[in-house]
Formats: sequence, C-alpha cells, structure tokens
Amino acid sequence: DGTGAQRRAERAERADAPAGGSANGPVASGDGGGGGEEAWGDGLIARRVDENGGAEQFAVLPSRPAASSAALMPLAYDGNLRSRLDALRELVGLSRTRLDSATLAEAGRVLDEAAARRRLSGQHTVVAIAGATGSGKSQLFNTLAGVTISETGVRRPTTAAPIACSWSDGAASLLDRLGIPGRLRRRPLQHPDSESPLRGLVLIDLPDHDSAAVQHREQVDRILALVDAVIWVVDPEKYADAVLHERYLRPMAGHAEVTLVVLNQVDRLPGEAAEQVLDDLRRLLDEDGIALGEYGEPGATVLALSALTGEGVGELRETLGQFVAERQAPARRIAADVDAAARHLRPVYVTGRRTGLSEEAREEFADRLADAVGATAAGEAAERAWLRNANRACGTPWLR
Repeated sequence: DGTGAQRRAERAERADAPAGGSANGPVASGDGGGGGEEAWGDGLIARRVDENGGAEQFAVLPSRPAASSAALMPLAYDGNLRSRLDALRELVGLSRTRLDSATLAEAGRVLDEAAARRRLSGQHTVVAIAGATGSGKSQLFNTLAGVTISETGVRRPTTAAPIACSWSDGAASLLDRLGIPGRLRRRPLQHPDSESPLRGLVLIDLPDHDSAAVQHREQVDRILALVDAVIWVVDPEKYADAVLHERYLRPMAGHAEVTLVVLNQVDRLPGEAAEQVLDDLRRLLDEDGIALGEYGEPGATVLALSALTGEGVGELRETLGQFVAERQAPARRIAADVDAAARHLRPVYVTGRRTGLSEEAREEFADRLADAVGATAAGEAAERAWLRNANRACGTPWLR
C-alpha cells in the first residue's frame, strides 16, 4: 500500500544518508538501535584492508532504490510440496487432542518455518559455512567474499558471532529472521550486483560447532535449523571427528541435496595424500547415510581446496553460482525437513505388527457390538423361550 511504500522509501533515504552528515565522513560501527539499525539493516557495509597494509577501513556501498526491495518475489513452493505441507498440517491438527505437545513439536516447527520462509525472498539463497575450530572456515568465507570480513587467527575460538555477507540487495528480512544484527552484515566489493556470479547468495560464517563456549554452539544449532543450505568445512586432522558426524552430519543425512562438504587445507597434504583423505571422507559420509552426488544424481557435493593458496576455490565458487542460480535450495530444505518430521512421527501412527484384529480383540468387539444393537438381550430372550417350549414338549408331566 502507499503507507508501506512511503516507509520503505524513508528507510532507503536513511540508508543512503552518510553517517555524521558528511559524504566522505567516517562510518561508525555498532548495534545501531533505533534509526542506526534501520539504516544498516540491509548490510551495506564491508571492511577491507588498504593497499599499503594499513588498518581496516569501512566503506559504504551505494544502495539500490526502495523499489528494488519491493520488487523481490517471495518464495514459491511447487504443488507437491504444498500438498505435503497441507497434509502434515492436517495431521498435526487432528493429533493435538490425542498426542502430547512434545511429540508434535518438531512437525509444528517445520510448518512454522516453512510458512515464515515462504513469505521471504525467493531470489536469495542463505548458505551457512560451518566447521570445527581451526578448520579455516572464516578464511574460506573471506576468500569467497574477496574482502577481509571475518576475523581469522590462532586464538580459539576466533569467530564469536555469526557474520553475514550478501551479494545483492533485499536480504535484510532473511537476516532479521536469523537474528543477525546490522553491525554484522557485510557486502563484497569485487563485483557490482548485476555482474556477480554469486548474485543472490547470502553467506553466513558461523562460530565453531565444537567451541568451548556454550553460547557459540547454541548459535550454530539455531541458525543451522533456519538456513537454506550448509557448507561443512573440515580439515585433514578433524574430518573424522565423532562430534561432527554423530551430532550433525548423520542426523541431517536427509538434507544431502542442500549440503556441501569441503576438505580444506589440502596444501598441507603431500603428494596423493589429499586424494586418499578425500576418499576416506567420502567413505565416512556414505556410512552416515549421506547420498553423494558424484555422477549427476541428487546428493551432497564433496570438494577439496585450500582457502590459503586458492587451490580449488574457483570450483567451489562455480558450484555455488550454479546452486544459487537454480533457486531450489529453500524448497529442497523444507522438503527435507518434512521428510524428517514424517520419519519422527511414523512410529507413533504405524506399528510393526500384522494389520487386522486379534482373536481376542475380535471377540471383545463382537460382544460390545451385540450389546450396542440389543442382540444380546434378544438372544437371551430367545434362549428362555426355547427352554420353555422344550419343557412343554419333552419334560415330565409334573413339569409341563
């Protein structure tokens, strides 16, 4: 409506206005709060290191007109997925008075998230980069962005909060859903929106999933449940880590089509060792039940690269470009969530025993049915009449 368009235009004007009132003035970083949060809500800030190796600087990219955000199309599910969601919704509705809320909680969450994601942009794909401490995921995040955005270093854990990088405008509502504040939203500088091969990508650098800080692990679990796809970054030392496989990869085996597994730091492996480690990684993923899309069939993508030297990064960038251009990841993620919810509920509704009534149950059912229709009383009356007639015909004279 006109009021909504006016508000969007006002927000766009505030976002275009330079902080401090000067076109070349410095841009202050912070949570925002009030007008500041709105002005930075679309993540139009990027950090970069100057050519002389000086301190990091902030650069503001020009934002698009407000009409650009208004033109974004919401996500559309195909008929099959809509039918499955409707069936799950009906099942949950019919079961609320028969099952406890804990049993239906996961199915309810899937329905809520499917509805929330459908209202948001269908032209963006939200991909999280996840990994263990020291796997090099933040370095890979920076390499893909072409800008030093996420802090890297030997201090563990290094990434304390999720950081977002969007390759095009209009991703603010998606990042709001993830709970990522405006001060942690960035934009790459190497491509204009119209020329970027990754246009539509929203990349999230997560904290370490094995961090000693409980709040870091909680953030990882929360965001992994909301993103459209995940890039798992593993290194030659921790690719077989039991926590990774048992807590994350195995339970999400059904999400193989929206999963990429990247073996990083292959520059540390001599000779053919990289291929051997990659083959062993594929073996472990197969044992986890994750389908591997190695010959064109649907499944997870497995790559080897080095974020430090750039080896294999081009292949990952090309794979991500095709993945984002298809715009199928959000729907595939929701479909996989529906599959998982159905598997969770199946034992509640379907037993492994032979179908049909047992003899005991059949007799009990027949007795209750007879009582309900009055057949029992009629039978007893008929039996009494038969006995009377038999006594008159065949009994002794004094009993007739």
